[in-house]
Amino acid sequence: MYPGSAAAHHRHHQQIEALKAIISLVEVDEATFRLLLRSNERPTLVTGRTGFWRFKKHIYMTSYDGFVFIHRAGAECDFRTEAPQAFIIAAAEVELPSL
Repeated sequence: MYPGSAAAHHRHHQQIEALKAIISLVEVDEATFRLLLRSNERPTLVTGRTGFWRFKKHIYMTSYDGFVFIHRAGAECDFRTEAPQAFIIAAAEVELPSL
């Protein structure tokens, strides 16, 4: 372990715990996620991957009415039909707090 890495890990853990207290994360199925994208005039869509090796999942996030909605999928989803005007952020990797 590198010097200071324990402190960095502890600080990261505190940040994740703070996010849990601030943000309301809601996991939904694909149909509900598509409905949310269609309901928003100009949604922000974050795409990325989470997990390890063969357990990696595609993850999609958007916000609506103060909540952050998440959809996890084993295969890549194409949401451009529901939100052609979306602002898309492609993250290299997404880390979610364990709820």
